[in-house]
Amino acid sequence: MCPNAVRWSGFIFTAISVVAFSAASAQAGDDVVHERQQDMKAMAAAAKNIDAMFKDTSPYDAKAFKVAAETIRAHSGERLSKLFSSPVVAEGSKATANIDTERPAFDTLAAELGAYAAALSAAAERNPEVLAPEMRMRGGDTKMGGPLAKRKSAALDPMSMPAEHAFHTMLQVCTSCHAKFRAKDN
Repeated sequence: MCPNAVRWSGFIFTAISVVAFSAASAQAGDDVVHERQQDMKAMAAAAKNIDAMFKDTSPYDAKAFKVAAETIRAHSGERLSKLFSSPVVAEGSKATANIDTERPAFDTLAAELGAYAAALSAAAERNPEVLAPEMRMRGGDTKMGGPLAKRKSAALDPMSMPAEHAFHTMLQVCTSCHAKFRAKDN
C-alpha cells in the first residue's frame, strides 16, 4: 500500500470519527433538551390541574391532585438539577449559563420545588373526599411571603402551610427560577 494512501485513510478515519463524535454529542444534547422540555411540560400540566381544583373550575379529586403533585415532585429536586448539569447551555434550550455560575441557588430552588410538591401530595392524602377548608389559604397567609420575601426567621415548613399557600409559593419558586435562569424571549 502506498504511504500516501495510508496517510489519507488515516485522515479519513479521523475525520469520520470527529463527525460521528460531534453527531453523537449533538444527539445527546438534543436528547437532554428534549427531556428537559418534556419534564417542564409535565410539571406545567400538573400545576394547571391543581390550579383548576383550587379555582373550582374542576372538581376536587384527591387522587388526581396527588398524581399532579407527585408529577411535580418527581421532576424536581435532584432530577431537575441533573438535567441542568453541564453543559447547561444547549441548542434549543432557554437555559442560561447562570445555572453553572449560581449552581447552589439553582439546586436550592429545585429542592424547594420538590418540598412544596411533597406538601401538596400529603395534603391530598389527608383530604381524600373534599378540598377541605384547612387546605385553603387563610387571611394572613400571604404575609408569610414567598421565596423572594425578606425573612425575619427561618423559612416555614411547607408541610405546615395550607395546601393552597404551598401551591402558590411553589409557583413563585418556578417564576423565580425562570426569571433568574431562563433566557428572555426577544
